[in-house]
Amino acid sequence: MLPIVCIDVDGTLVGSSGSPTDKVLAAIGESVSRGQNLILSTARGAMGPTYEYAKILNPKGWHIFHAGAALINTGGQLTREYPIPSDVLETCIRVAIEREWALELYWKSNYRAFRHSDFTRRHAEMLGIDLEIGGPTDIEGDIVRLQFVIPESSLPDVKEALDGSGTLRSATSPAMPGVCFVSITQSGITKGKAITEISSMLNIDLSDVMMVGDGHNDLDALRVVGHGVAMGNAEQQVIDESRYLVNTVDNDGLVEALEFSWSL
Repeated sequence: MLPIVCIDVDGTLVGSSGSPTDKVLAAIGESVSRGQNLILSTARGAMGPTYEYAKILNPKGWHIFHAGAALINTGGQLTREYPIPSDVLETCIRVAIEREWALELYWKSNYRAFRHSDFTRRHAEMLGIDLEIGGPTDIEGDIVRLQFVIPESSLPDVKEALDGSGTLRSATSPAMPGVCFVSITQSGITKGKAITEISSMLNIDLSDVMMVGDGHNDLDALRVVGHGVAMGNAEQQVIDESRYLVNTVDNDGLVEALEFSWSL
C-alpha cells in the first residue's frame, strides 16, 4: 500500500454535483482506516467546505492549499506560507483594471474579490463561502495567491499579459463549465514543490507517493511523484504525462485510484 496519496479537489474529489459522492467518501474512510496519509492538494484556499475536506482526508496532517503557496497542518495549525511579491501584486491589479478581468486576492484562509463579476459570484457559491469584495489592505497578513476568473477562451490573453509574473497555473471545474481559473503564486511555488516538501517532512520517498489530478496546475505534482494518476476528465496533457488513467470524476474515478493505491 502506498503511504501517501495526494488528491486534487475540482475535477478529482468534487465533480459537477459540487461535493464528494458517497462512494468517494466511503473509499476515503477505507484509506484512513488502512493508515494511509491522504493529502488535499488544491488551488483553493483553506476555508469553507474545502478546509473540511482536508480534515476528512486527515484531521491531523499536512495539506496543500493555494497551489502550494500555503501548507497547513489541520492538527496543530502549523503553517508554511509563500507570499506574493509586491511587484506581482501590482502588475495583476493593473492588468485586471485595464482588461476588466475578474481578480480574486487570497490570504491563507480568507479572500477578497478585487474586481468582481458574475463569475466571482458563482465561484463563491461553488466554494460554499460568501462573496467578499475588497482590496489588498482589507485583511492582515500576506497575500499568497492571486486568481483571475475568466472565460476559457481568454486564457491565452491572460498568459500573455502576465508573462514573467510569478508562477501561472490554470484549472477548470465541472461545476463551472466554460470558466477558467488562472492562479498566480510566487515564482517556483507549485503543488509539486509542496508535495516534495511534505514528503520530506514525513520521511517518505517520492517514489512511494501517488498524486491524483485532472488539470494543468496538477502537472508539477504528477511529474515529481512515483505514481501519477489522471482522471478520465483530465486535460490531454495531464493524461499524457500520467502513469495511470482512471474513470471520470462523475463516475467516481477517485475510488478507482484509491483502491489501486492499496495494492501497490
